[in-house]
Amino acid sequence: MDSPSVADTTSSSIWTVHPDIMETHVFKHLDASALASASCASSQLYALASDETLWTDISNSTWPSTNTPGIRQLISSFPKGTRSFFSDSFTNPDVSITTPSSSPVNLDCPSGLISAVDIFYQQRHVFGKVVETEPLNFDSSPFRIDVLDPKDSVPTRIPHPVDEQMMCEFGERFTLSWILIDPIRRRAMNLSSYKPVIVERRWMSTEEVHMRYAWVFCAGPGEEGSATEYVKFGISVTWEGCQSGEMHVSKVSLNLEDMYGNQLTGRESLAIIQKGLASRRGKVKGRESEGKRRYEEYMEMRRERILSEVSKQPERVDKLRVAFCLFIIASLGLLLFRRLF
Repeated sequence: MDSPSVADTTSSSIWTVHPDIMETHVFKHLDASALASASCASSQLYALASDETLWTDISNSTWPSTNTPGIRQLISSFPKGTRSFFSDSFTNPDVSITTPSSSPVNLDCPSGLISAVDIFYQQRHVFGKVVETEPLNFDSSPFRIDVLDPKDSVPTRIPHPVDEQMMCEFGERFTLSWILIDPIRRRAMNLSSYKPVIVERRWMSTEEVHMRYAWVFCAGPGEEGSATEYVKFGISVTWEGCQSGEMHVSKVSLNLEDMYGNQLTGRESLAIIQKGLASRRGKVKGRESEGKRRYEEYMEMRRERILSEVSKQPERVDKLRVAFCLFIIASLGLLLFRRLF
């Protein structure tokens, strides 16, 4: 008589444990990757690992901003509920591998888009907010989403960097997630590099720290050689120091730039956003380093594009140089005039 296989033995031993115990004492303590892997082992485990409560708990702990009644209800309407939302949002979009079945781009956006933004400092949640972008933002004006009103700021318990060494380590302690949700098509995507690609002090104020996050992707077939062959979603975060020595979040915004650094209009941005929503998602492993790598390659390509355009228009460059010199001379003359008189 043949001895039972390892798979049969493992399967039978697992199912000697009551499903409620498996869910409460095993699955509830798994992260998303482990839970997804477990669901591939057998049909029984798939049924247990697909429980909506498990994925809701993981989603809420990963992005606390989504733990509101309105967002939870919206996420539950995704094709496979929270699991679909998590799959969409945990990694970044890659338009270069868009699926053949992707729906055509529709430039009508009757309901607007929803942004869920979360900032973590040393894995501690310090900022979370949900904002809705009105359809009027998708017109011919520059596309921009501001999470906070100009006069608002959010206090945190984060100490202000007092020296250059602390400043150098500052950025490594932060992660940011910006999930853009289409409530009509039930799709979502994460537009952040997770780690900041640039951390700098504002030159006019040593009390402000400016962070930039970014995600760059190819805009897809038909854009080769154009200004939107590659686009960059740029996220800016401004931190202000206060008398207590702690930092406040004063600005959090998103925009979209082309290969020359020009800000795209709302209508142009909507077309790119819909391509991103319909695309496949990248790999989980190395996503933070991938975000920075793409940003650095984009900046190098942008520099080469601009230099190429400049070399093609020498006469224009000479005129710009003359205009710049005249501007400097006029400024110096005005300054001297004010001092003398």
